[in-house]
Amino acid sequence: MGTMTAAGIALPASAQAAPPNRLICDNQKNDPYTGTYASVTVPKGASCYLENAVVRGNVKALHGSGDVYILDTEVRRNIMVRKSRGTVKIGAAGCRIDPPAGNNIKVTRSHNVLICWMTVGNNIAVTRNDGRISLFHNTVGSNIKVSKNLPYDRKPGDGQHQQIDAIRLRHNVAERHIWVTDNADRPVLQVNNTPEPII
Repeated sequence: MGTMTAAGIALPASAQAAPPNRLICDNQKNDPYTGTYASVTVPKGASCYLENAVVRGNVKALHGSGDVYILDTEVRRNIMVRKSRGTVKIGAAGCRIDPPAGNNIKVTRSHNVLICWMTVGNNIAVTRNDGRISLFHNTVGSNIKVSKNLPYDRKPGDGQHQQIDAIRLRHNVAERHIWVTDNADRPVLQVNNTPEPII
């Protein structure tokens, strides 16, 4: 049975808006997903590129996933990345605007991690990663915890930055604490974080 519009025309049931789907994400950087999804899962061996999307639930990248890019995307619950083998980039394309994550961002056992210009309801946790780690201009409702990361392990494409092994924190604001502890003696470069990080 169809639905009546304001003009009194009946539309077929197939023309009604369908509820958002659960997305199994495996795509290319030049063809990002941009729709509205109930949840997003990145399976082992897959890469996922979300841009200007809405995720009503969680984004989960499973053990052994490839690149995970979540750009200019609203995630209403959690972003969880575990043991990605590629680059994890969460924030805004060019780091200029401010997409939210309703609850938490957790990135573990991955390589390069960049989180920037995010508003997070609860916590950011970055643990047991072995590549470059940078957190810039994030606002967090509870804590930022960058802990128990591994010694830097250079991979092809990492670049030649000075102090490439350093953990970089700039202009982050946490309602409670910022911890940067037990990171295999990696240097910490921090500028203008509130409160002052516990190192």
